Amino acid sequence: MIKVMVVDDQELFRESLCMILNAQNGIKVVASAANGSEALKLVREKKPDVVLLDIRMPEINGIECLKIIKSHYSNIKIIILTTFDDEVYIYDALRNGADGFLLKGTSKGELINSVRIVYNNGVTVDSEIAKKVFALFGRLVKTLPNPNNNIRDDQDINELSKNEIKIIQMLGRGLSNKEITEELHFSEGTVRNYISSILKKLDLRDRTQIAIFAIQSGLMLKEP
Repeated sequence: MIKVMVVDDQELFRESLCMILNAQNGIKVVASAANGSEALKLVREKKPDVVLLDIRMPEINGIECLKIIKSHYSNIKIIILTTFDDEVYIYDALRNGADGFLLKGTSKGELINSVRIVYNNGVTVDSEIAKKVFALFGRLVKTLPNPNNNIRDDQDINELSKNEIKIIQMLGRGLSNKEITEELHFSEGTVRNYISSILKKLDLRDRTQIAIFAIQSGLMLKEP
């Protein structure tokens, strides 16, 4: 059973998400919150597997909520609920460990699928905002000398094996471990071992930071 918490200050929207998710087999909404303070309290009490988290909320906004949750419960998956005009928050959310982005107008099917994808260690980005995410990274790479203190230099990249580079590129595309095993014909254990090795070599925290690294380092354009 996937335990989900919904956090949004719009009551009607929040209740609609809860109704949709509770109607699905294998998914249960264990808590809902209208602001960041309430969300943090419920996370400690309910220990959800997946949190659907609005960026713009009273008291504690979504980015701060994300930072706090991930710092204490790194295993909890967080999908950011966003709108087209929230672009300024996208980089901060990804840098702090967001596992996905969904537009508030997303379809029922995409909502359910996204919850299941992140629960299974995948990354999901709504197709409508994927281009904006990559465009944002492109601008950040040009304007910020080192937006992520964990970005490594060419020497570190040269220490990566061909298979590790392939997996970094796949994580940059948002593939789950299962999808990587199918594409590379590896076992899931082998993929997990490669990811652990990548994290160690690049001194990164999690697979989301690997995805950010893939884009910022230019590895998405490299032939492995």
